[in-house]
Amino acid sequence: MRREQDGPERYPDPGGYPVTSATTPGLPMDDPDGIGSPEATGVSPATHRLQQGDEYFDQWPDGISPRREGNGAYWTGLVFLVAGLTATIAGLATHVTSLVQTILLAIPMVAIGFGLERVGRGVQRGSLRAIGGILIVIAVASPVVLSVSSPGAGFISTESAPVPAGTDSAVLRTSQGGGQLRIDAGSVGLYQAELRSPGTPSARVSNSGKQAVVDLRGPAQHGLLARNRGSDWGIRLNSSVPWRVEAEAGALTGDLDLRELDIRGVDVEAGISRMAVRLNQPSTVVPVSIQISVGLVDVYLPRSATCEIRVDGPALNNFSSQGLVNRDGAWRATGISGKGSFKISVRLSAGRVRVHRV
Repeated sequence: MRREQDGPERYPDPGGYPVTSATTPGLPMDDPDGIGSPEATGVSPATHRLQQGDEYFDQWPDGISPRREGNGAYWTGLVFLVAGLTATIAGLATHVTSLVQTILLAIPMVAIGFGLERVGRGVQRGSLRAIGGILIVIAVASPVVLSVSSPGAGFISTESAPVPAGTDSAVLRTSQGGGQLRIDAGSVGLYQAELRSPGTPSARVSNSGKQAVVDLRGPAQHGLLARNRGSDWGIRLNSSVPWRVEAEAGALTGDLDLRELDIRGVDVEAGISRMAVRLNQPSTVVPVSIQISVGLVDVYLPRSATCEIRVDGPALNNFSSQGLVNRDGAWRATGISGKGSFKISVRLSAGRVRVHRV
């Protein structure tokens, strides 16, 4: 006898799971979750419940930010990054003295700022993106502000001195924060100079034995912060006295035309610079030292002069095309027989060095 009043019959499943009307054809469908029949959804109830679980895991609670690991290290690094960039910008602002130099420095600053912004976007750090954007704005705004503003009137000083009695040699020492420097022959006395500077320069002549020392110093430089385009100096020296030239500057554009002078040595130290040194036939061994941070160096030599050139730092050159031969780390060219020669040393971080044998 069938026991219909007891409800649908249950039969043991070989796998251990009860077989009910939910899986038995022809019996009423159990649907406790209200998901519909398998034919309506296309998935089984068990698969549907797994999908619901995945959706719950995919949803992060509103108002709660994902936890970031290493936040302390990030903010510490960010503080040091900002401090370093601030110090770098402040240092450059006190040394850059012209529009061209400002543009040359703005290009790498824009690249750094763009790189920081892209990195911040990639790691989803708004603070890093903000720093990159601020750096780009500063780099672009600095040349614009410099170009539309006008410099101060500055000072023009004309200096000269006679040749001291008993002088058999002389030294010219110049120190200027930056700008332009031109040196050549043509003075009746010991020297003549026209010094254009943002402040009052100083000029002094002293004697050390039979050697006369001309010391020209520019005013303190404040670079871009004081809207300072540097000094513009033109100096003429007496051609009857052997000279040694020593120049020190920040960013400098220099043209040292020493072809009509009896030069016994040249020593230049500068920052971002473009230098041209023109030399005559040497009467003795003449040391020439040029040390700049970055820039262009052109050395003009008589074709008959013997020279040795050493370059310390990565730099493009044209030495081989000018007939120089590289031996033992130095480029050499042999001129006419004689005791005179140039020992040239160029040190720079990056740039270009060219020799012109004329």
